[in-house]
Amino acid sequence: MARGGCFDGDVAGADGPLPGSVGALLRFEQRGLWRPDRLRDSSAGAGSLGAYFPERGAIFRLPCFRLSGRSVVRYGHSSGLSLAEGAGGAGVVPGEVLLPVHPVEQARYAAALAGAKAREFPAEGPRLWATPTSSTRTVLAWPENRPEQVSFVKLSLLSRELGDRALTRTRVARSVGLSGLLERERETLPQALRFFPEGPGLVPRGLPAGGVIFRAIPEEILGGQVVAAPLFALMGGSEGHPPLLRQLMAHLGPGAGELIEGVLLARFARLWVDLVFDFGLILEAHAQNVLLALSADAVPLGDFYYRDFEGLTVDWTLRRARGLPAGELPCAGEWFSTYETWGYPLYQLVSIKLMVSLFDYLDLVLGELEAALLAWQAAGGVAGPRVRAGALTGRFSGYLRGAIAEKFGMREGADYDARRHLKRFVKFLMRVRREVLQAGGRQA
Repeated sequence: MARGGCFDGDVAGADGPLPGSVGALLRFEQRGLWRPDRLRDSSAGAGSLGAYFPERGAIFRLPCFRLSGRSVVRYGHSSGLSLAEGAGGAGVVPGEVLLPVHPVEQARYAAALAGAKAREFPAEGPRLWATPTSSTRTVLAWPENRPEQVSFVKLSLLSRELGDRALTRTRVARSVGLSGLLERERETLPQALRFFPEGPGLVPRGLPAGGVIFRAIPEEILGGQVVAAPLFALMGGSEGHPPLLRQLMAHLGPGAGELIEGVLLARFARLWVDLVFDFGLILEAHAQNVLLALSADAVPLGDFYYRDFEGLTVDWTLRRARGLPAGELPCAGEWFSTYETWGYPLYQLVSIKLMVSLFDYLDLVLGELEAALLAWQAAGGVAGPRVRAGALTGRFSGYLRGAIAEKFGMREGADYDARRHLKRFVKFLMRVRREVLQAGGRQA
């Protein structure tokens, strides 16, 4: 299946294929989209942002500028990420930084770049190439003739089609800071969680809403040992690229049922409960930020990748009860807006954070997956046991309750679908949280 199946067909760069399973990931990002028209206007004509939508698969030169390090606020370190260091060090001298800019945003950056006496990179020599991922503003980028140095770059973007996707100073600081926090706790986190580290992050002093974040690709993906597939690709597809779940059904046969039951329902429910009550970490668990880990032979590994730390929320009170220090976090002097509220009303409330996380997974992952399965069944395209409406979210709710009962001995008086009664279930979660806090962070 790795050759001639759903992982076949690397998306080639301007000068060669991308390393490992990065091409497979990009293929899912661009050809496995699920109902993208709900989120943006895909009818935009050429010359607008529509030319850079992921389904277009455009490969374009990424505008980059060299400027003095004093002209930007920098968060985090590059940790050997060659693109953040200036395409392997070519053309960027000590004291300078490299600032990529989305092609449609150059006019917005013009005054800030001129004020910083920025120079285009490179003025001569190898160029930087990029192609959009499913979020449009995050691109996969690599230096010309060096596709092995590929990484993700999250860019600021203001547009009619997508709205306000600017990276402000607090958003950049939060993303890099929380990525560093998980990096420090990597050895103690649940084994089922992997992630794409973020950093460094740069924000021009002359344009506080014009930041950029460099996002590294895990070594096992660069090496091709693991294939990461965003959850939306399970039900999304395009011409010549059937939905991943349909492909896995054909490849795994009855084993595809274990993917749904054992991984997407049971495994993720336990991971979510452990992260929330052991670490105070609350994922933005929609189908774009959560990715499935598969072997090179298209076998589910039972693990998940998480990306985009801008949306990760934290229960700091529970972390203190657990004895988990925040450590040094950038922009801590603006704690409330950076690490408590995310800039949204009421988002400092843990109950709201829990509700949003569960809505993302119950509605935007399982609900959409169930809708796809029902449609495939109605069309006669899926063999095996029939799925009924509410089955996936109902069973996932049961696995959540089971994980809590096993961990804390706390049970609800009735079984119900948390998707249909989300506020009621969050009230139960808050009761569990109070028990954890009252126990001083020890398990009940």
